[in-house]
Amino acid sequence: MAEDFKGGKSEITETIVVAADHGRLDLVTALLERGEDPNTVNEIGTSALHNAAKEITGISPAFYSIAVRAGHKQIASLLLYCDSLMGDKKEEASKRELHINLRIAALLGHTEIIKLLLDHKAPTLPEPKYETALHLAAKNGHHEIYGLLLKHELDLDRYLWSRMTEPTVAVGAKDSEENTPFAYAVQNVFGKTVDVFLRIYPKLGQAFDREKAPFSHKAITLGKIEIVQVFIKHGTDVEMKGRNGNRALHVTVRAMGLYGKSVEATSEMIRLLIDSGASASLKKTQMATPLIGIPMIPRFGRYCATI
Repeated sequence: MAEDFKGGKSEITETIVVAADHGRLDLVTALLERGEDPNTVNEIGTSALHNAAKEITGISPAFYSIAVRAGHKQIASLLLYCDSLMGDKKEEASKRELHINLRIAALLGHTEIIKLLLDHKAPTLPEPKYETALHLAAKNGHHEIYGLLLKHELDLDRYLWSRMTEPTVAVGAKDSEENTPFAYAVQNVFGKTVDVFLRIYPKLGQAFDREKAPFSHKAITLGKIEIVQVFIKHGTDVEMKGRNGNRALHVTVRAMGLYGKSVEATSEMIRLLIDSGASASLKKTQMATPLIGIPMIPRFGRYCATI
């Protein structure tokens, strides 16, 4: 226990770091009451807050070796509080630390830690072209965290109308591959995450991916009818044009021809789109209606009469 330590400051400094690593709230509390600086580090630069928030992932420690463990939330909260008492002394370093922990908590799906870090005003935006916490939550299907982060963005000091209608900077942020968070939600077929996104920002149903194609068309190409249904539920226009003038029905037929989607799945997708207002007669060029090539696709001709 803390009261048993009789060594010098270096020994106590090491102990607070290790105590945090072991989840010892009682020991960390006792050491802080004795006046220990929560920002002290060991010989390799690890602080108590690092250890309270640590989860080794095998990736470079400069970026991903720090993650907040739900079991250490009380210690992380205590150390964050002590850090805040230091005022502006380490403001920039503290912001970086908060942001790192926010991103990794989003990666690992630790909802309560996300709440804690947002309460301590953790920045949600990294440098340009870096993944945001929203990217990481969307990639991994953590829709509860995604909803928390989106609500946080809505609550920021913005004009009322833009809060209601326009995506925030964080929502529109692109990573090094030019993908937004929403792109990963669609690409990885996380229906709940897509639903949360479109419920808060319905206009994103009309947004385009890095290849200048509507995100709804991406879901069609993947053959994921459940994701397309989410888009339609939130008012996405099934007749919006994508690349080369393609509409949703064009993309559906093309996906079958190029990517080998099954006849049954393609038929179901076509019925869904037509029932939702898509026209089988609209042309992308002067010659091509969406269903013009269907009778020529093997095994599909017998389905034409039912569409």
